[in-house]
Amino acid sequence: MGSEPGEGEVVAGRVTEFVRVGDEVVRPATPNSESMMQLLAHLEEHGFGGAPRVVGSQPDGAVRLTWIEGWVPDEAEGWKLGAGALESVGRLLREYHENVRGFAPRAGFEEGLQVVAEGDIVCHGDIAPRNTVFRDGRAVAFIDWDGIWVAPALWDLGHALWQFAPVCDDDDLWLQQWPDQPNRAARITALVRGYCPTPYEAQQLPEMVVEVIAGCHRSVVRKVAAGIPAFVRMEREGTLSVLASQLQAAQRLSPLIQEAALAGAA
Repeated sequence: MGSEPGEGEVVAGRVTEFVRVGDEVVRPATPNSESMMQLLAHLEEHGFGGAPRVVGSQPDGAVRLTWIEGWVPDEAEGWKLGAGALESVGRLLREYHENVRGFAPRAGFEEGLQVVAEGDIVCHGDIAPRNTVFRDGRAVAFIDWDGIWVAPALWDLGHALWQFAPVCDDDDLWLQQWPDQPNRAARITALVRGYCPTPYEAQQLPEMVVEVIAGCHRSVVRKVAAGIPAFVRMEREGTLSVLASQLQAAQRLSPLIQEAALAGAA
């Protein structure tokens, strides 16, 4: 995953840390651990290859998962993903959604609804370059399933558009190392084409992108107020200001998102 960590090295993610031990990853216990293990077991039973497998758990609640080889782009490397790679992200996300429909874990979730109502699914919750493993230019797996929660499937797709387009201002820190400004329309069209939504679903995507960013902002605010260290650090680093700016960008770019999404759905 990206630059490969050495044996036993602790790797810090945005919220949680994990340790690679041989061909396994050890992730600390979270409020979603039990639901996550049930979900990953369900995906394995249904033959979905785009997620790690559960190896077991430890007495402290930490979860042992299989390590997935490949390249995981960091925050500055999104520009390296061309149309083919983006389309493969959409296909993999569609495959996940098809395999998760009808699944309802026996454990609850850290955030949001605690039951899977009709029309909702258990979403990954953080589809982004940093959580996608690529091999030979194609997405082969999603990682970091700690943030699963119940929402409409389009929530995951809206989150993916935000992160992969990316939906932000041209002077956003995300783009500082991009050699050129992103062709957001082409990138959105490619990702949506891979996912194959209906035209009606594609029309809803601009509003969904706005709701995703606004929801993430609300979540960070709540967790900062609760004193959760990772989110207190994120606030100190300016995350809330960045999210507010990206929310404004999503509202401004709504016509572009809709046109590009409809082109991908056509």
